[in-house]
Amino acid sequence: MDTQALSQDAALDWPGTSSTTEILQFLREYARNFLNSRLLDERRSVPPGMVSDFAGAGLLGLQVSRRHGGQDLSHVDMNRVFTQLGAIDANLAVFCAVHNTLGISPILLSATEEVQDFVLPRLAKGQALTTSAISEPGMGSHVRGMTTEASRNADGSYTLDGAKKWISLGGDARYVNVFAQLRDERRRPVGITGFLVDTRTPGFEIGPEMLTLGLRAVPQYDLHFDNVRVPPSALLGAEGDGLATAKAAFMGGRVVLAAMSVGAAMRSLELAQRFTKGREVATGSLAENGRIRETLAEAGAGVQAVETLVSRIATWLDAGRDVPDAWYFCAKILGCELGWSAIDTALQVLAARGFLDTNTVGQHFRDYRLFRIFEGSTEAIAVYLGTMLVRNPAEFTKLVNQTQPTAQVLDLIDQVAEIGADRPGDAAGRHIHAALVGELSCWALLTMVTSEVAHRSAMHAYTASWTEHQLQQRLYRARLGSHRHLPTAAEFADHVAGYADTIGDVDQRRWPGEEWRADPLLRSRGVAERRSAGNDLRCDRG
Repeated sequence: MDTQALSQDAALDWPGTSSTTEILQFLREYARNFLNSRLLDERRSVPPGMVSDFAGAGLLGLQVSRRHGGQDLSHVDMNRVFTQLGAIDANLAVFCAVHNTLGISPILLSATEEVQDFVLPRLAKGQALTTSAISEPGMGSHVRGMTTEASRNADGSYTLDGAKKWISLGGDARYVNVFAQLRDERRRPVGITGFLVDTRTPGFEIGPEMLTLGLRAVPQYDLHFDNVRVPPSALLGAEGDGLATAKAAFMGGRVVLAAMSVGAAMRSLELAQRFTKGREVATGSLAENGRIRETLAEAGAGVQAVETLVSRIATWLDAGRDVPDAWYFCAKILGCELGWSAIDTALQVLAARGFLDTNTVGQHFRDYRLFRIFEGSTEAIAVYLGTMLVRNPAEFTKLVNQTQPTAQVLDLIDQVAEIGADRPGDAAGRHIHAALVGELSCWALLTMVTSEVAHRSAMHAYTASWTEHQLQQRLYRARLGSHRHLPTAAEFADHVAGYADTIGDVDQRRWPGEEWRADPLLRSRGVAERRSAGNDLRCDRG
């Protein structure tokens, strides 16, 4: 990094600090008067002016210290901001979340003070964006399978080589936290290590943009590192400690995903409720239809349960308490699942209007579907969490002791523990069992936190009762047992191969895409390359 050049920015004024209430008010006014989500979606980008506006409102430095021009928000207040963003537009919410959590958090946690003084003011002012690069073409949540490598040079610098995939803001960020397997002079692995890389460094290449189903204004990119040389100051923390840095950022990001999902679900249910009030059907007012009331109430209970969970985690963090990983996983799994389920419910209630792509709920349906995959898919995390708790049952006991559940809830929790202890012997059965234990544990945690606030209102009481009932139903199905005798992988592959007899070969031979490269005759080339082109032209003349 050229800190001398960056230091010239020191004379510029910092963005003004704001209270959380002022940030929320800015977002609401911006949504009403200046935002066009449809255009963001169609143009597949966030306008530069919007980045400047958000930076001026403090949205690009939510937990950056005020000394560095940020807002220094608590976790509770930051989640309020992301719930508001989630209700407005998923693209803006993810844009701010990636920059603040995946991008800035590792810098706050592990960069040197000199690098922080240099980079954080620029990030908070919106002069630069940042993100993290972990996922690879052959590796998603299995971080230890990382193939991107770093090597230490004699002068203390490092060289990076490899590729990353599905990197949000990867083509727009000035700084990327790159995580790679560090190897010593003898090519022995030192451990996953993080580096803050300036994307203008030679050898850093941006690959194609992924054309995603939703979240189109926050594109995903491939990144390539070809002999990328970074200074010693680029190191994030100690050599081999990159997993700890990445984990901290991603755990925080998982709670933020849940907070955003809550906002989107609230907005979707708000629109569905408005619709029912003005809609008459054969049985009368849709708002008074018992089945519709039940459907919306259950969706609302799920949203309120997640809101309670997110608030509990944030309160613990602000109090300086250690929050076990299981709570973050629970927020990610149930936050994103119940949030998207509420959006789906709203779309169903809106009927044909919900299926219109021009309506808010329709776009939420596309955009928030990814949240069930983001930061680890529901299935992968459930298996991981369940495996962890089965191997160490005492951890589940610690989770229970963090709250004060009722005797009735404690009885359900004991049943979860009993199911966890009944581990199958075969590999496939263990995976299924781990996923089940992971899911049950999440519902147990959700039941505990909602039962503690059941007294707050009639809706809180309904939410606590609904959550407990959901756990009871899942325990009942778990006791019935699952289908253990699965077809083998080969047997199922043969079955699917047989589909060709019914549907034939329908792979599309797509037309060529747009030609984006410069004409060969207009490109800068070496002498040998020009000669080759000349020979080709002579051959064409025949």
